[in-house]
Amino acid sequence: MALIGHPVAHSLSPPMHNAALKYCNLEGSYELVDIAPADLEREIERMAAEGFTGFNVTIPHKDAIYHMAGGHTKEAAQAQASNTVKILEENFLLAHNTDIGGFEEALAELIPGKAKGSFAAIIGTGGAAKAAILALKNLGFKSVALVSRDAARANAVAREIEPVLDGRIVLKGTTWSDCSTDNISLIVNSTPMGQGTVPVPDWLDEFLGRFDPQSLVFDMVYSKTQEDTAVVTAAKERGLRSADGAEMLIRQAHKAFQFWTEESPPIGIFRTAFRQALGHQM
Repeated sequence: MALIGHPVAHSLSPPMHNAALKYCNLEGSYELVDIAPADLEREIERMAAEGFTGFNVTIPHKDAIYHMAGGHTKEAAQAQASNTVKILEENFLLAHNTDIGGFEEALAELIPGKAKGSFAAIIGTGGAAKAAILALKNLGFKSVALVSRDAARANAVAREIEPVLDGRIVLKGTTWSDCSTDNISLIVNSTPMGQGTVPVPDWLDEFLGRFDPQSLVFDMVYSKTQEDTAVVTAAKERGLRSADGAEMLIRQAHKAFQFWTEESPPIGIFRTAFRQALGHQM
């Protein structure tokens, strides 16, 4: 098994999956495979030939893998993006999406009983944003503003995903400067801003400053050290509640492992391995 992306060197996914393999007495390992976009198809063919049974997908390959796959689970089809793939007989790729469930469960713990009828803003328009939209629909959110530098792009993504929302959520594309903050209680960052060398945009601080102090900022990026992510830091400076993507990562990893192996180790195995690996990064 593996995580593919570009870059992936600092991921904390391997310790979790390797701990789960050991717990379940399964042979194998979980590796990091850095793949540039131009090499994606060739590298996937190589991995299949070498006996990989599945892999996770991170930036920038979630959309491309979705289109490469020969089959899709309901979750992947709804999100039109995949973060988890199983390699079946004859190298058939079955695309799945565990970001939806991982985000949904992590967020539900943070806002128990407060989701139904709520309003949210999601920064970004990629595969992670689509997963977040679907999770918010499942939790009962009423309205989502999809925030992008390009409102036309945001509205195009909104139109793409609207057919699977069943009219249960109002979705509108906008820019950060035009986004109405009225009634919004949740702000989700679905972009890689602040991760590695990806800069935090100049407008973020001003944007966050427009929200009620009781609002929650959820950064899908997770800290790979004991320090806060850049988005969480910005939220705290504005006096907002905040959480990074660590719990989401743990929960989506647990779901991915179940998808590949049909084994269900306790999620605590993943959580403990993550925390131990995080401590080693200090």
